[in-house]
Amino acid sequence: MNKLLFLLTLSIFVFSANAQQDSSAEEMIDFSQFEVVESSPTRRYTTNKVLGLSPTKLISIGYDYAGAHTLTNYLGDSTPTLPAGKDQAEINSTSGLRIIANYPIISNTKWLVNLGGTFWRSNYNMKTYDANNSMINSLKENGLTTASLSTVIFKPLNEKFFILGFAISEFSGDFKLNSPDLGQYLGQPKISAAAFLGKKRNDRSLLAFGLSRTYRPGALGMIPLIMFNHTFENKKWGIESFFPARAAVRRTINSRNMLFFGYELEGTSYGVFNLNNTAYPNNLELRRSELRPRITYECSLVGFIWLSVQAGYRINYNFNVDEGDKFRFIGSPDTGYHQYNVLTNPLYFQVSLNLVSP
Repeated sequence: MNKLLFLLTLSIFVFSANAQQDSSAEEMIDFSQFEVVESSPTRRYTTNKVLGLSPTKLISIGYDYAGAHTLTNYLGDSTPTLPAGKDQAEINSTSGLRIIANYPIISNTKWLVNLGGTFWRSNYNMKTYDANNSMINSLKENGLTTASLSTVIFKPLNEKFFILGFAISEFSGDFKLNSPDLGQYLGQPKISAAAFLGKKRNDRSLLAFGLSRTYRPGALGMIPLIMFNHTFENKKWGIESFFPARAAVRRTINSRNMLFFGYELEGTSYGVFNLNNTAYPNNLELRRSELRPRITYECSLVGFIWLSVQAGYRINYNFNVDEGDKFRFIGSPDTGYHQYNVLTNPLYFQVSLNLVSP
């Protein structure tokens, strides 16, 4: 009994001593080192993405074709209604290659910067024409070429608001890439630019207002712009718009098939130095602008390779020859051009293969 009492007392003493030692060791550990320290709140920024929007094209290689139409060239008249002399050309078709590239060089939460480039050709296949008419003959022999470099900058300000800007340096004229006077065209770029202030309304909607310096009407002009990208709640319908430059209603069949019903105003100003001779000044420019109502079908062929097929009606807005880089408002009186060119309106189609963004 005494032995049992002794062993019990000894056990209690040892347990107590070990407990005191463990408690002392615990007091030596700073548990604050292992606590989760709350960092300063992370600032959130909006993005340019809208749910349901058509995929962004990184590289596009396409072919554009317009059917038969007529070009009437009024030579040196003060108004197109008083033709002192005129020539006509019956054009079988207008066609050409279109290449567009767009690549993000900076992409993070605070900045999105893209660099891009385009190359467009318009070749004129003529049925009947007057070879002595400089304007018509230049189109037949040289066609029209546009090459450009561009940058787009998206800068989010906070969770809702953003600034968007872009600039384009464009080289356009009646030349081919192997033309001996190519440097003359490259030395006179056309600069277009636009700036927007916008709001990401929610994940399905984005709205921005801006102002652009543009050659889309043919002549240089200042045009207000409204960017509106919106997907309706049913996710089947949406709007993609840079009004008034272009706009479309989108019908999403599924994530790999889309239809678009809309239009685009295409245009720029072309140097036409091949017209130069003793009868013409050396600063002539062809103001080309056309409205294209159209239906577009886009689908994924495999992975990120998409096919785009477009058909519509090409409505001529401006195809006149002007002197110098004159500023003309949309809707200003159609007077004072060096030459007046009237085009009839053909059907057109366009097909392209596109590498899209993931």
